[in-house]
Amino acid sequence: MFTLPKIFDGKPDHPLFDVKEARRLLAELPKDNPFKELEEITSWLDSVKDVAGFRPEVRASIIMLLDEAGQPLYAGLLQLYLGAPHLQDFKGMHLWQGLHGFVKASSEAYFVCVQEYQRPEKKTFEHKDLMPIICVRLLRAVAEQMKLAMMHYVNIEQSVWDQFCSCYNFAEAHQFVDSMVFAYPQQVIHISPQRELLRALVLYESSPGTLAADQIEVSYRIAARMVSFFDFKDAPDPDCAYCFDLAKPGAPKRVDENTQLTPSLRFFGAIKAVPKVTDIIAQHEHGMIQKEQRFGSEFTPGGKLTVLKHLQMYWGKAQPHRHQERRDIHSVIDVVHSFRTISQLVTRMDIDNAANISEEDAAALKERSNINLAASNEEIDYSTESWSVSDVSVDGIGGMIPNNGGIWVKIGDLCGLKAGNSAVWWIGMIRRVHIDTSQKGTKGVHFGIEILAKKPLSVWLRTLGKGTEKVSNWETSSSSFKYDYIPAILLPDASNSYANATMLMESGSYVPDTMYEVMLGEQSRNIKLASLLDEGDDYEQVRFQWLNVAHKP
Repeated sequence: MFTLPKIFDGKPDHPLFDVKEARRLLAELPKDNPFKELEEITSWLDSVKDVAGFRPEVRASIIMLLDEAGQPLYAGLLQLYLGAPHLQDFKGMHLWQGLHGFVKASSEAYFVCVQEYQRPEKKTFEHKDLMPIICVRLLRAVAEQMKLAMMHYVNIEQSVWDQFCSCYNFAEAHQFVDSMVFAYPQQVIHISPQRELLRALVLYESSPGTLAADQIEVSYRIAARMVSFFDFKDAPDPDCAYCFDLAKPGAPKRVDENTQLTPSLRFFGAIKAVPKVTDIIAQHEHGMIQKEQRFGSEFTPGGKLTVLKHLQMYWGKAQPHRHQERRDIHSVIDVVHSFRTISQLVTRMDIDNAANISEEDAAALKERSNINLAASNEEIDYSTESWSVSDVSVDGIGGMIPNNGGIWVKIGDLCGLKAGNSAVWWIGMIRRVHIDTSQKGTKGVHFGIEILAKKPLSVWLRTLGKGTEKVSNWETSSSSFKYDYIPAILLPDASNSYANATMLMESGSYVPDTMYEVMLGEQSRNIKLASLLDEGDDYEQVRFQWLNVAHKP
């Protein structure tokens, strides 16, 4: 691959034979293609770790330099990957493989540094103070591999658990698991090998399989901020619900009466972080209009709130468990997606029959929305996909997505679904996705859908104001379309009652305490928005209060 061995000048047979030359070649990389640039750095990481002739401290310095050069490229490309689902998309898979290749090459290169440090003949390894940083970076690169597997809903490779255990055992043996360092230049948060491992383990036990890829990223960032509240102990503890065996690499497990205590077991939990998460949730709920930057400006405050509530639930003492009985079934359902399409297909309140709205306003509303809620399903422009159902429960279904479908699928997405011979559309939410790669050359995408409502009602909301405020023209009536109208979908409760219903609205609609009139014909009522329950790419699920009967102008 390279030139003949440089036996006369003492340099290793590699273009990046010292740190100065590595900096020069990195500076010459073309800057117009981040993916190609990251691929080149990945290739160098692979080759630097394998070529003989490097002094251990020189090899480590070059690997660290390559890693630092790749980090901003990796971060930018990861954000690009998170911008859209890529379950069955070649371009997305190609991007994922590039990202995974970089962090895998990084972890393997750092592992070589750890091995060289432990060799008896290498006791003169200089810069021993770098070893805690190398261990933190190694653990983080392994955690990134785990996170990427979660984001693509594939099984986590055994090598992830092997490297977690090997690196942490090394750090324990050399007594720097608690050494606080800056993982990379310009970073302002100290981290230790123990905290880096703990952050990854807590993410694994936070039910990431029920989160969208971008929500997994937010969870990982939140865990980084909360890691000082997590527990990691050598003995069982009431606050540590999980254990991790350093002698038997594998996924962590819940502690129960069958757990056999051994010296290699480590116990961990995030219960002490829950009060802090609760405080942040309260701050978010009282300041939804304010943009919150703490966990990344590219994520909406509402999106962060959804994740925070998820973590609050899974980090607490009473983690939810799936307990509903499921039965096998062989059927096919029609599936549609997007809030706007679903709002047209579910049972809906006809604008033409709504009370308290003039003919002029009704006409303007239809023109403005470009949706005729009075139209029949045959007149609505939409397309369906046919998915195979293999099991059902009281409020969920599971099955397989066809190879030519589900390009849009993302955890948390709304979907409309109905049996092929039915005229009634239900509303569901994608809750689980798993890509089966066990059979070589084939790939199956398994789905799990939570049924949100079997009798949803599509309505229009007329804006009244926020809190006690009213629009200035509330008592007037004209054809100038003074009111703001927005679509919404009412979701009845478990008893199919609308008395305790929640509501779906388009993204960006939720503002605490805003008041609306729900256009329900003769039974139109006022409501006030109370809290944000969930958020997806094009919708928000909110809790609201029914108020008095709507005032008639």
